[in-house]
Amino acid sequence: MPISPHKSTRIGIFLGVCWLYACIHLDRQILGILAESVKSDLHLRDRQLGALTGSAFSIVYALLGLYFGNMADRSDRLRLVRVGAYVWSLSCIGAAFASDYSSLVASRAGVAVGEAIATAAAVSVIAELAGERYRARLASLFLTSAFIGAGAAALVGGAILDLFRHATFAAWRPALLVAGAPGILGAIYLRFFCAAEPVRPRRLRTRQENVNIAVLVGASLGAVVLQVRLPPSWAVPLAITLAAMVAIWWAQRLRVADPPAYLATLGRQPFRLLVAAFAAVLFVDYAAGFWFIPFAQRRFGVGATAAGAQLGGLLIGGGIIGCLLGGWIADRWHRAHRAGRAYTALLAVLVEGAAIWLAAGQTNYHAFLAAFTVLCLGSGGWTGVAAALALDLLPPEHRGTGTAAYFLVTTVLGPGLGPFLVGLGSDAFGSLGTALAASCATMVLGVIALLKLTWWINRPALLKIPTAPG
Repeated sequence: MPISPHKSTRIGIFLGVCWLYACIHLDRQILGILAESVKSDLHLRDRQLGALTGSAFSIVYALLGLYFGNMADRSDRLRLVRVGAYVWSLSCIGAAFASDYSSLVASRAGVAVGEAIATAAAVSVIAELAGERYRARLASLFLTSAFIGAGAAALVGGAILDLFRHATFAAWRPALLVAGAPGILGAIYLRFFCAAEPVRPRRLRTRQENVNIAVLVGASLGAVVLQVRLPPSWAVPLAITLAAMVAIWWAQRLRVADPPAYLATLGRQPFRLLVAAFAAVLFVDYAAGFWFIPFAQRRFGVGATAAGAQLGGLLIGGGIIGCLLGGWIADRWHRAHRAGRAYTALLAVLVEGAAIWLAAGQTNYHAFLAAFTVLCLGSGGWTGVAAALALDLLPPEHRGTGTAAYFLVTTVLGPGLGPFLVGLGSDAFGSLGTALAASCATMVLGVIALLKLTWWINRPALLKIPTAPG
């Protein structure tokens, strides 16, 4: 069901959701520019920094996203987006008062809860604001917000670190206070300036759904407790194992309780290939996105303000250009060839992987900046196209559930592991650049999965969703 027949309302909702999606990535990525300050103040190691931005956030986000993705299919999605914005923003502000690694883990988990509430609902709303023909362009335009947020995190974080560099308290604390405020403003805007979406069919929560909620919440709390109580070298593998077990359990429950939803999502090989491809890509993408700012500070002696301004500016500019260009190419290529969107994503992934490998090996700062620019263009080039591919494969009535399943796997295996394993490799090898370059091998798996997906897309008869028995 369309959000609204009125163009002005659709534009208002689109702008509000884009603002909040930028805020999501501002709060998610702010630790990248603050990493050296946090590390020095709280005496952390690289593996702890990687766990904070990876598994401490990602597992909670992915598991709870399963429930809230299902809720997005039958609830007021704009209200879910608003509630999520309040939760993640206040959690980000609360992190400014963290006294040690454990309290930072707890605050990052709070950010994850808020994003889990909002993300599937936001993506589901965006899917209904444009037709199939321009889906990749609109998705790419929406996802430029992620690069704006990530770039703003570097710009704002670097500026605040410089402003408070002589303060008696650690400068990363006021940066987190500032980062949390825009999300609250965005939630207020959606509440008072955007009409609620029309009432959609809803069903009462079943006994099985109550069990699902209990298991997902319990597993999320368990993952947080593991990472608060144990060192990252033990906590992260155990938490990832716990998340994997719950994901398998959830998929089996979905298959039995809601066969149409299962057959439209995880029960289809093309959708599984899509998820596998971008889990592998996001493993490298998030590791590079988090670690390249500390890498520039360590290898080239770049200050926080310069790193934030230069790399943040490239993230915004390169990401936006890559996103818009990728969406435009994907839609035009799609009209000429069924697999045009998949080919666009494949080309962008290859470009990004090569750029990360080159950037990690540079000893000249200007050459590093050139490679980082290409990295941002490549990353933007596939981001919106991946969303369009997922929406192409998912029927409208199952987009919330499918989005949650996509985020579950890609988040746990991508950002959940990537930053941590690169941090672990940095501690082991004594070289952050070596660890980043080694991570690029994972891109090969993504390329293979995308190539196989194009084979499926070129055979439309095989893409038909099977009918549930009975």
